[in-house]
Amino acid sequence: MKAGTVIDLQIKKGRIEARVQGSRKTPYKVEIRISPLSQESCDKIIEKCGRRIENMESLIKGEFPSDLQELFTAKDGLFPSPKEISFNCSCPDWAIMCKHVAAVMYGIGVRFDENPFFFELRGIDVDRFINVALESKVESMLNNAENISDRVIAGADLTALFGVL
Repeated sequence: MKAGTVIDLQIKKGRIEARVQGSRKTPYKVEIRISPLSQESCDKIIEKCGRRIENMESLIKGEFPSDLQELFTAKDGLFPSPKEISFNCSCPDWAIMCKHVAAVMYGIGVRFDENPFFFELRGIDVDRFINVALESKVESMLNNAENISDRVIAGADLTALFGVL
């Protein structure tokens, strides 16, 4: 087996656990901890994402809409700051980020393309995220149901438009 191969990668709430085959017979254990967001930060993110249903759909697909860029990079955003991440590896290397941790980080990047698990990793319940966003959209639509839109064509205008009686 090739050295530096990630042979197990488990992504859980607040942490990532992996085993990496190095030069020794026994794989090294790697753990990456990521601080969860506060409930207030989670609520803000859910509220911002739920304003536009297209944004929520994109996020669930693993795409990052450009109009939500600050949601990821701002303080208390989805991407953790360096002080919110800690690394631990059972190898004898004294570096904070050894090559085994780097291999796991690469594996995480590959997984990102397959599944936007970052919400769960940061402590956001994806089911709640979807439900809140959908409820917010439905409530908004119901609140505006009585408002007459300028996009509605009156009956008389339909007759003139299509030439129908």
